[in-house]
Formats: sequence, C-alpha cells, structure tokens
Amino acid sequence: MKRKLLYTNFSKDLYILGLIEFINGLGSFVFPFLALFLTQKLGYSATKTGYYMLLISAIYVPGSLITSHIADKISRKKIVVLTQFCFSVSIIIAGVFVKLNPTLVPLLVIIALFFDGATDPARQALYTDHTTLENRQEAFSFFYLCMNIGFAFGPAIAGFLFNSYPSWIFIGQGIAGVLTLAIMIGVVRDKSPTKEMLQESLKSESDDKAVNGTVLKALLSRPLLCMYILIVSFFGFARSLSIFGLPLYVSNIFANDGPSKYGFLMSANAILVVSCTAIIVGFSKKHRSLTMISLAVFLYAISFFFMGRVTSFVILIILTILFSIGEVFSATNSNYFVMNHTPLGHRARFSSILTIIQGTGFAIAPFIAGIILDAHNFKTLFTTSSVLLFVCCFLILVLRKLYINKEKKDHKSI
Repeated sequence: MKRKLLYTNFSKDLYILGLIEFINGLGSFVFPFLALFLTQKLGYSATKTGYYMLLISAIYVPGSLITSHIADKISRKKIVVLTQFCFSVSIIIAGVFVKLNPTLVPLLVIIALFFDGATDPARQALYTDHTTLENRQEAFSFFYLCMNIGFAFGPAIAGFLFNSYPSWIFIGQGIAGVLTLAIMIGVVRDKSPTKEMLQESLKSESDDKAVNGTVLKALLSRPLLCMYILIVSFFGFARSLSIFGLPLYVSNIFANDGPSKYGFLMSANAILVVSCTAIIVGFSKKHRSLTMISLAVFLYAISFFFMGRVTSFVILIILTILFSIGEVFSATNSNYFVMNHTPLGHRARFSSILTIIQGTGFAIAPFIAGIILDAHNFKTLFTTSSVLLFVCCFLILVLRKLYINKEKKDHKSI
C-alpha cells in the first residue's frame, strides 16, 4: 500500500491557516531583536532589560484571561480579528515613535503585547477546531513548518534593518499583521463548537471529550495534564534564560556585527526547522509524545551547556543546529499532546491557562538572566540554564511513566 505524503490531505482552511503562519513568521521582526533594541538603541542595562522583559511577559496575562472565556462561549474568530487588529495598529505606532520619541516605544510595545496575549488563546483554539484527533499532530506540525519558512527570512531581514532603519522593524511586523488579518476575515471559517457538538462529545471516550462545568473542574479531571503544564513552565523558564542571553552574547563577541550574525543564527535555526520538520514528525508518530518532548529538552540542555564557552561563529552555528532539532521535537509534540487532552468546550481557556503558566516561566527568566549577567558572566548564565533543563528532562520522563501506568490501569478496568 502506497504511503500518504505528509500535508497532502488537508482541508482548504488548514492550508489558509498555514499561509497565515508563514506571514506571521516572515513578519517576526520585533521580538527577536527587542533586547538588542533596548540595550543598544535606548541604553538599557542587562538588569533593566530583564525587568522590562518580565513586564511584557506579565502583560500577556490580563489579555489572555479576558478573551479566553469569551472565545469559548461566543466566537474564536471574532476575538482573533479584533485583538489582532489592535496589536497591529499598536506596533505600527511604535515604529513611528522610533524616530519621533524612542523613549515611548517600550510603552507602546507593552500595549501591543497586551493585545497579542489576548489573541493567542483564541487563535490556538481556532486552529484546533479545524483539526481532528487523527490529523492534529500533522496539522500542528504543518503550521509550525509554515511559520518557520517565514521565520527563515524574517530575522535576517530585521538584522539588516536594525542599525539603519530600526523603525521599519516595528512597522514591518505591523503590516504583516494587517495582511494576516485580511486573510482571516475573508477566507477562514469560524468552526467554534456548537451546543449540539458539545453534547455529542460528552458521550464519547476520546481524550478531548467535552466536560460539563467550570474550567477548574475540567482541570481537576486531568491531573497528569496539570503536572505536564507545570513542568513545561519550568522548561520555558530554563530555556528562556539562554534565549534571552543569546543575542546579547553574540553582540558581546562580535560588537557591531552582532545583530546581523544573530539574525543569521536565527535564520539558520528556521532553515533547519523547515528541512527537518517532516522527518521528525514521521519519526515522532512511532513514539510517545512525552518521549519526544524529553528528547527535545535533552538536546536544549546539551547545546546550552556549551554556549558561553565558545567564541567561534562556526561552533555557535553547530550549537544552534543542535537546539533547533530539539525545538522541532518540542514544537511538533507539545501542543499536540496538550490539545489532545483538552476538553472540546474549554480549548481557549485551557490555552489561556497554558499560556499564563508557561508565561510565568518566560517572564521570570529575563529578569533572573539580567541579574546573573550583571553579577557573573555568560558562562554562568548558560550553565544554569543547562542544569535546569537536565532536571526538566528527568521530570518529563517521570510523567511519561505515570501516563503509561494510567493507561495500563484504564485498560484493565475496561
């Protein structure tokens, strides 16, 4: 029997959502270079930059909480359209103020990120609504692939704009957001679950069956998923220590060439992700998601252990390749695992909770990283990150064992 090729049997909507992710990746100008903008253009110290990164991570929370319940009850698409519009306008205005009054840019970015945080849970739920249990891993990997095809070029373009045309980093991302908004309004259908669909799901035995009651009740019905979300938050914190330090480390080594070389590393990351995603998805289908996620964390740990100990750009590229492979394993399995165990009627709220708890790790990391850099050096920062990632890898393997035991118990009770 002839094997079906990956990504060849999707609905039109999934391909359109893939196009939107491509444009989002291509327009990823601001956030890979935000720490450099604050330190080089506005003169922020590493500690002050860490404080700011903590603040912008925290600002995701209120937006996410406000919109997630509405998205589950009314319409995912309407929430995405409204909040994406506000985000795009805010980030374009920030670009205008790079020349008019650059000290106001950090405030405008905070406003933009409030709306970005409000968009994420509804967007994640909308994407999930267009998938099935059978094609969800493949579809999520397709979105990830499309985003990274765009990301292969976006940071490289931003790296060359950074020194001479910094305002266009912000304006360019805003224009990309407006373009995706137009596609979303004109082409993508809203497939939020109806009351009939939720009632039918209650009778099923699938992992994503609906649950009556509050989001707290839904969470308590899935204790192992709650443990996973907490571990992923720990993973996000440990990884973000190094992600925050990487652009600063590259600029510390290569001075004025730092932004362009960092942009090259991020493009190399995206190119590798694009070339490896299909292969890794095919491999992952043969194994448990938690096994693949633990492998991802291990690859991050190994790569970051050697960061801060090398100054050769060639070796930095090799380490980037290593953690990029880990990124693919994580990205193609983590969301798939979470959404497969999320109740149908609570997708936006679960996505919001995941974003908030993960965001806590992401938020604290730049603040801690800034303190470490001011008190010690890059080697200490990357070593701390690596050790924590090894601990996280162990915790995921423990959770994997708990899931296996639960499946055996459930099988015996049938």
